[in-house]
Amino acid sequence: MYSNLKLLFTVIAVASVILTGCSNDNDFNPPAENITMVEEGGVKPAQKAESTQPTAILGSGGSMSEQLSRTFTNIVEPNQAKHVIVACQDLDTYEEELVAAYQRGIIITIVDPNPETVDGWCGIHGMVYPGDPTSADKSILISFNRKAVSMSVQKKKDKGEVIEEDEVPLVIFTGWLDDMLTPNLKGPDYRSKDIRKRFSPQHVSHVFPIDLPREILERNNWPLPDNVSLSTTAELKCDIYPLHSFADNTSFTGDLYAVEAELTIHNGNLYNGRWQYNRMAGLFEVCGFYLSDLGFAAYLQEKKHYGLENSSECQVIGGSAPASTPAEEACQSGFEWNFDGWLTGGNGLESDTPTPLQQGGWTWNNLTENSTTGIKVDQDRNTAWNLHVANLPYDRNSPVPELATGDLTFRCSWIWGVPQAVDGSTDRFYMNVNIIPVYYWHWSSLPDTKIETDYITTPYDTTSFTFMLIPPSRAEGQRI
Repeated sequence: MYSNLKLLFTVIAVASVILTGCSNDNDFNPPAENITMVEEGGVKPAQKAESTQPTAILGSGGSMSEQLSRTFTNIVEPNQAKHVIVACQDLDTYEEELVAAYQRGIIITIVDPNPETVDGWCGIHGMVYPGDPTSADKSILISFNRKAVSMSVQKKKDKGEVIEEDEVPLVIFTGWLDDMLTPNLKGPDYRSKDIRKRFSPQHVSHVFPIDLPREILERNNWPLPDNVSLSTTAELKCDIYPLHSFADNTSFTGDLYAVEAELTIHNGNLYNGRWQYNRMAGLFEVCGFYLSDLGFAAYLQEKKHYGLENSSECQVIGGSAPASTPAEEACQSGFEWNFDGWLTGGNGLESDTPTPLQQGGWTWNNLTENSTTGIKVDQDRNTAWNLHVANLPYDRNSPVPELATGDLTFRCSWIWGVPQAVDGSTDRFYMNVNIIPVYYWHWSSLPDTKIETDYITTPYDTTSFTFMLIPPSRAEGQRI
């Protein structure tokens, strides 16, 4: 799974060997009062949120009860709610209210979810849980409805069962909820042959925790300010258009999953600026932490006997974007594609009635340009990319690029073709996303302007996410 980022980590490993050998003084532990901030980092966003969305909190609300009761101030009865919250342990208690809410298309949020429990409970009650029931219990909360909308917020690593307020990005969650409940969301255009206008996508959002391990940062005994920030988040948004091409089509038969992905990583939360401290007889300055590289990779998987395996038959068709692009050029995040044949599609959750088939003239056009420059893009394969921030500091006086210390958004898209998904089958497939952010920090012995640099990455198990692709209806409807 790491092969797509082999080049990135080869470069990093070599840099580490060269750069980390310059700090061997492990005998000195300077007192904290000797640390002086020279330049503050970015402004940290508020962690508190308040929402007036009509929400029903059923039962205790689990470990997040206190935070949720402060966040959702417009508490209503379940039959008046647009959003329902329940703890996983209370699913059976509120079965009737939850089933009714799901059938009305209401967003359901489950706190402290156990994926296997939620998947089994949903299956019994005619619901579809869009997550991965075989994964470890990684989420603080999950939200979903019968319109193929879902969100999950991932736990931080090794934080135990107690969820602290500052560990829950409720600002992000409530912003997502507001977007999903906006009455101006456009429905499908049944007259159009543009796939993005004709078919309803599956909307998936996920919040990754990004935590820099303090023990690694202190391995050379570099002191950190008391208020140093080591945590931030990355937000993944995916629109997936599930389609099915029927057996009598000559160009391709099977499922088609057209994916548009957007990843935003909030580097400003990790940039602490510059600080100075006394060490032995000298004065040192440290600057960190700023993004240098970002890996993004997506895999199509199939589920057999509750185990995820790499799909044996999968191809990328119609192109993928962006292609490898130099740092000085803006990259294309979309592409054009045409398909001639009988297609049905859209998420299959809202109706059991087969969608009428339509033939020929299908187009996919999401050709857009990322205006951002200053990032070198390497496309390792069709659904994997490495991003490299250009113009990183080379001495103490050189600035850190804004892209490395602020929000950075990466957009990409592709179409998966799955030929083994035959007409009438009930196969379901999964999408796994891995992100690998790499952060740099550097130091110098004053008044020297020469800097030494080191890097740090986040634990892999906190930056991997798997969810179910809602299958299209593969039943043949009327041909029109």
